[in-house]
Amino acid sequence: MNIKSLLIGSAAALAVVSGAQAADAVVAAEPEPMEYVRVCDAYGTGFFYIPGTETCLKIGGQIRYEKRVSKVEGFNSVYDNHGRIRLDFDARNDSEWGTVYSWVRLQGDQTNNSSADLKWYYYFGIGGLEFGNWDSQWAKFFGWGGFTDDGGVYTSDWDFPDSRQYVSYTAEFGSVKAYISLDNDADEFTAPEDHDYNGVAGHKGHKYMPDVTAGVSSTFGDWQVAAGVAYDESEESVAVKGLVAGNFGMFGVRLMGLYADDSENIYFNYDGFSALLGLQAKVTETVSVAADVQWWDNDDWRVVGDVNWEVANGFSILVEGIYADRYNVETKQGMLRFQRSF
Repeated sequence: MNIKSLLIGSAAALAVVSGAQAADAVVAAEPEPMEYVRVCDAYGTGFFYIPGTETCLKIGGQIRYEKRVSKVEGFNSVYDNHGRIRLDFDARNDSEWGTVYSWVRLQGDQTNNSSADLKWYYYFGIGGLEFGNWDSQWAKFFGWGGFTDDGGVYTSDWDFPDSRQYVSYTAEFGSVKAYISLDNDADEFTAPEDHDYNGVAGHKGHKYMPDVTAGVSSTFGDWQVAAGVAYDESEESVAVKGLVAGNFGMFGVRLMGLYADDSENIYFNYDGFSALLGLQAKVTETVSVAADVQWWDNDDWRVVGDVNWEVANGFSILVEGIYADRYNVETKQGMLRFQRSF
């Protein structure tokens, strides 16, 4: 064996040993199992499981732009542009006490070129027990008002503030359900001659007694019958509400009766009776028309009509008009809305 052969053999052996050591030094980690987002179909469409939990989450919202015009008798017409952004978060999971749920809405509204007015709403609960700061049960238990976007005058308790804190309990017995709700009345104001607990004119609801509402509803196939009563503690006033609603074919109908014994009642600002009739027709798969007609027993009346076109999945155009003759003043309003929902 000559020196050249010895050198070549030594180099080859060294390369083999070095390669083996290098291979031993690099250990490839096992790939982590990938956890895909799973669809949750227990609570309807759009829900998915939050990875690593049994909680189902749904995220939705809307973006809208509106052109509005309003004409009050004796005044010039007012033209406004209105925009809105909403984000909704709905989380739910099962428990031995019933469904644990929570809903949060973040909303920004802008009129003309002003800064956006940011608001937030919520409700959460377990089973039939619910805590919230949104539309009261007096509104949503009855399905709000009529069929139009305006919906008619069917409650006054979101005028100030535009949402209410409440604690409610709803029980279901097959096709019958009933609720009772305790509503915070701390934002109701005194009349100028009254005073609050500090002896200063202002809030009159800072008392231990909340406002109280209760209602019962029953369904019969495609029809619903409901009734409710509300007590405004600050005004010591009672309001009642009744509803008959149903669908037949392409048509829908809602008939609501409302009564209050005080025009300052937070649930219905009127001393007397009012009737609201809502009608809706599904003209095509994408176009629907609706009208809400309301009458008060002092012969005031109001009519709202609209046409909604679902241009595409998640995009719609709404045209709505309102005519009212209330308190001997005629009011005309119109709106054109473009909306993206998801």
